[in-house]
Amino acid sequence: MQTLKINLHGESWSLKKFECSEEDLSACLKVADKMKRSLSQALLDPFFYYYLKIPAISSVENLPGKKWSGLLNTPKNQIEIILDGKKIKKLHIKDLNQEQLLFPLYNIHKTEIIENFNSGIYVEQKAIGFIASYEIKVEHFAIDDLQFYLLQFNEKQLLQKPSYQNKKVRIWKKETLLIYQNSFEVL
Repeated sequence: MQTLKINLHGESWSLKKFECSEEDLSACLKVADKMKRSLSQALLDPFFYYYLKIPAISSVENLPGKKWSGLLNTPKNQIEIILDGKKIKKLHIKDLNQEQLLFPLYNIHKTEIIENFNSGIYVEQKAIGFIASYEIKVEHFAIDDLQFYLLQFNEKQLLQKPSYQNKKVRIWKKETLLIYQNSFEVL
C-alpha cells in the first residue's frame, strides 16, 4: 500500500451561517446580553463560549449550521501531491482551470453557488498557512483517479476537499493563522 498525500497551502476562506435549536439560541442570546454585545459580535469573542458552557458550541470553529469553505484562488495558493514521501506534482488552482484545453489534465468537478444571504447570522473567516493535508492509502496511484472539487461561491473560487477513486480522504493536519474574522446579521 502506498500513502497518497495532498497538501494545500495558501489562503483559506470560510463562511458559516449560524443555525441552532431554539433552546441553544435562547442561551446564546442570554450570554450575549450579559456581555452587553449583539449575538453577532459575541460569536467572535472567545469568552462567549466559556460563559455559554454548551459542549456542542465550544468555539467559533464548532458553530452549528451551514458552512462553505476552501482554498482561495489567489496567487499564494499551492497544491502538492505526494506519494510515499516523494513530491510528484506541484500545481496551483489556475492549473486546474481547463476550459482552453482540448483534453483535460485533471478530473475537476465544479459547483456554482449564488448566495443571496437569507436572514440569519454569518461568520466569515480568512486564514493563511498550511491549510490542510489530506491522506489516503492506495494500492496503485493514477493521477486520473484523483478528483478535485471547485466551488464558485458568488465571486470567490474555492478548492475543496479532494477525493481519490470516489473515496473520501481524511484530513491529517492543518496549521493556519487567522488573518480576518467578521460576523454580520442579515434581517
